[in-house]
Amino acid sequence: MATVMHIPEHRQNRFAMRAVINYCVQEYKTHDNKSKRQLINGVNCEGANAFREFMATKKVYGKDNGFFFYHYAQSFSPKEKITPEQAHEIALEFAAKAWSGHEVLVATHCDREHIHSHFVINSVGFDSGKKLRQSPSTLKHLRKLSDEICFAHGLSVLQPYQGGKNSMSSREYRAQLRGNSWKEKLAKDIDTAMSYSGSKDEFIRNMSILGYHMTWTDKRKYLTFHCPNGKSCRDIKLHDEKYLKENIDCELLQREFPNGEKQPTGWEDSCELFEQHIRERTQSKAEMQRISDSYSNVGNEISSLAGAVSKIVDNDSEDPDERRKRIEAEKNGSALGTVLGLGIGMIANAVNEAPEQDFDYEQEEYKTREEILKEIFGESDYDEDYDDDEEEGFTMSM
Repeated sequence: MATVMHIPEHRQNRFAMRAVINYCVQEYKTHDNKSKRQLINGVNCEGANAFREFMATKKVYGKDNGFFFYHYAQSFSPKEKITPEQAHEIALEFAAKAWSGHEVLVATHCDREHIHSHFVINSVGFDSGKKLRQSPSTLKHLRKLSDEICFAHGLSVLQPYQGGKNSMSSREYRAQLRGNSWKEKLAKDIDTAMSYSGSKDEFIRNMSILGYHMTWTDKRKYLTFHCPNGKSCRDIKLHDEKYLKENIDCELLQREFPNGEKQPTGWEDSCELFEQHIRERTQSKAEMQRISDSYSNVGNEISSLAGAVSKIVDNDSEDPDERRKRIEAEKNGSALGTVLGLGIGMIANAVNEAPEQDFDYEQEEYKTREEILKEIFGESDYDEDYDDDEEEGFTMSM
């Protein structure tokens, strides 16, 4: 799965643009060891010469002012089975469709666990001379386009980013991509609790075992989950109708009173898991009882055999050596019964003992360019140091 992010660039001049381009095309970041090539190309321009071509276009149309460039990135999940070269080809296809009529530098970084591509877009169109304009819906459009291209290449896609009051935010979208979204963890834990719950009380108890408590009253329209990391989340913020209070309540009532008419709740798959767990639990108890009875019978047989032998040979004419062997046999029989009893107790404890839960939640605040570069890409901010004299001496070859 991949997501597209806008990286804010508040410094807008040719020096800042050159610094960003230099950062994106660093050799150690863009070198693919498998294909033995630098993953740097351009759409409507030469990737290695992007800065000069960007400036040439601006000079032609007299628009070397205002917004100079835009910076975006397309990042793939570490779980996605994709090579750097494949990611680069997808990035080129995406850039050509996303910013047609504009020069775009495409540089794919493969020095991290998650492969990602940077896009630096010239704000001035090379053919029309018009400046690129962004709107609040631009990111939504770009993500939809990225998903369509990834899907066409047989890759997985994230839940569509929609924007709006109750939809997935940009921050949630990026956190889910990295696999450390606390809301995604909450949803998975609710799924787990539901697969073992046959009533509302059981669900509340199972969620408590996992470290959650809930505000669930008839007076409140929403169900609120209070998480181990100190955060709280209403059911409507989990972006799936099955987590709504009325659907969870309806599903648990249907499980508690199964003879009534079934209503769709979105928990049909979970209900099958619950019924499977009930069957497995019943079979497990029956098997434990069978093993217990079997061991008990073996112990009784050994004790009976030892007793019978004792009665037969326990007389004055018994040979001393045979008497010693008989007594040891009786002791061994008693010891075996004790060991078998302890073994059964250990098995029962192992079945009843719930595994410990390991929670690892991270704080998620991603607002600035630096935070995105460091937290999302695991990279340091790019170096904006440059030689003013060298830049001022730059000449344009037309």
